[in-house]
Amino acid sequence: MARATVQDVARTAGVSVGTVSRVLNGSPAVSESSKEKVTAAIHQLNYRPLASARDLRRDRTMRILAIAKNLNSPVISEAFRGVSDAGALSGYVSLIAPTAGDPEREQQLVDMLRNGSVDGLVMFSPTMPDEDIGQMAEQQCVVQVCEIANADAAFGVAIDDRQAAVDITRHLIATGGRRLAMIGNRAARSGRLREEGFRLAAAEAGMPADQILFVDGDFDFHTGRRHAEELLAATPRPDAVFCGNDTVAAGCVRAITDAGLRVPEDIAVAGFDDSVQAEMCVPELTTIRQPAYSMGRLAFEALLERMTTAGPHRRGRMFLPHELVVRDSTNG
Repeated sequence: MARATVQDVARTAGVSVGTVSRVLNGSPAVSESSKEKVTAAIHQLNYRPLASARDLRRDRTMRILAIAKNLNSPVISEAFRGVSDAGALSGYVSLIAPTAGDPEREQQLVDMLRNGSVDGLVMFSPTMPDEDIGQMAEQQCVVQVCEIANADAAFGVAIDDRQAAVDITRHLIATGGRRLAMIGNRAARSGRLREEGFRLAAAEAGMPADQILFVDGDFDFHTGRRHAEELLAATPRPDAVFCGNDTVAAGCVRAITDAGLRVPEDIAVAGFDDSVQAEMCVPELTTIRQPAYSMGRLAFEALLERMTTAGPHRRGRMFLPHELVVRDSTNG
C-alpha cells in the first residue's frame, strides 16, 4: 500500500494542506475542531511524516519569494495575490521582486532560497535556461506560474497558451479575418507558445504564408502602437490582428484609430489575459481570460507541499481552463 501523504490527510479531514501543516507544526492558529479532524485522519491513514520533512520544518523563515521580470503585468499581479492569500492562510509572508530581465539580478534573488533567507520560490518569468530551472527544482522548493520551463523536475501552473492562441485565432478567422497579423513576444515562453497557436490555426484554415504577418516585441503599450503602425503600412494591410496581451492590443487599437480607421470594421483586434485594459479600451477588447488568482493559489499549494513534506512531489504542468471573451473589437 502506498504511503499516505499530507494531501491524503487533508482530503480525508476535509481541510486544506495548510491546515494539516499547521497542526503538524503545533501552530496555535488552528481551531480545535480542525485539529480533531486532522488528528483523526492521521490515525485513520497511519500517516507518518518523514524524518527529512520534519528536518525541513525546523528552521523555516515562513517567507516565500516570487520573482518576476517586472511588476506591471496584470496577470502576474493577480496571480501573486493568489499566492499571497494562500500563503497567509498557512502563516507565510509572500515577497515579490522584479528582475528587469537581468540574469545577475535573478541569480541574486535565487540565492536567497539557497542561503535560507526564504523557504520557497515562485518564478513568474524566469530568464534562466530550462535546464537550470530543472536542476534547481530538483533540489529546491521551487514552483512556476504562467511561464513554465520545459524541465522534467519542475512544476508549474498555467493555461494552455498554445491552445488559447488557436482559439482566439480561429475566432478572428470565423468572423471574417482573411489577412492575419500577430504582434507577439518571442522572448517569453508564453509568447512563443502563443505564436505557435496563431500559426497553427492559420495553417489549419489553409491560409497562404503571404497572408500571415508576424512582428516581435515586448508585452507593452508602445510596442503595440509602434508595430501596429508598421502593419498599417503593409501591402496588403491586415484585416485582423492578434496581440500577445491586452496592453499590446490597446496600443494597437490606438494606432489604428489615430490613422483614421475603425476597429473592428476596418481591422479587428484581439488581446490576451482579460486584464483591466480589455474593458478600459475603446472599443472593449476580445481577449482570452486567464484564471490568474486561482493559478497563484494552486502554485502556493504545490510549493507548500515541497516545503513541508519529503518527495516525490508533483512535476510537469497543471493547465487551468481559459475562456474566449468576445467583445466589440472583433466582428463577433
